[in-house]
Order: sequence, then C-alpha cells, then structure tokens
Amino acid sequence: MLALQLPPHLNALEPAVKSELRVPTDVIVGTCILKAGTYLIQCDRENVTFTLKSTKEMIVTLPCRGRIMKDKAKETRADYVAQPSGYIVLERLYLKGSNVEHVF
Repeated sequence: MLALQLPPHLNALEPAVKSELRVPTDVIVGTCILKAGTYLIQCDRENVTFTLKSTKEMIVTLPCRGRIMKDKAKETRADYVAQPSGYIVLERLYLKGSNVEHVF
C-alpha cells in the first residue's frame, strides 16, 4: 500500500473537535488496528486521537491531515475500504463540526 501524500492544510482554519464513533469491526487506521467498539475521537488541529470509550485507553494518535472542505460535517462518519488481503482500512473520517476530511 502506498502512503498518500497530501499537502498540509492550514490548521488555524480548522476547529478543534471531539466526537464519538462506533467502529463495527476491527479496522486498520494508519499503522494501528482499532478493535471493534466505540471510540472517543479528538482532533486538536495537530493530531487525531482515538480513545476506547469503555476503558478510556488511548489507542493511537495520528497527525491531522486531509483536505479542507467547504462546509463543516453535520455528523461523524467513517468511510471504510476492504483490501484484497481481507483487512478493512479506515480511509476517511468526517468529524461533526470539523471542516477537514481526515485521512490516515
């Protein structure tokens, strides 16, 4: 899998947000595997942190990157892509109130 190279966005134009996401099955995000469960997700404009809600365990922190969208997301939503290997990858993440299409 090739690493996606995106131009950096101007973090000052991005609001810091917190949201919740239910991950239905084990997925790969960045170089980490998120187990199925509900996660608290926080974007502080520099990093995106995934914390397992049931245990309050911080699972992974990844750089905030992605394209700036015209409007803020109205809901938190994730786009997953199945790989030929059988793994499922979190491809894009939209956080309610954020104007960034987060990619990992």
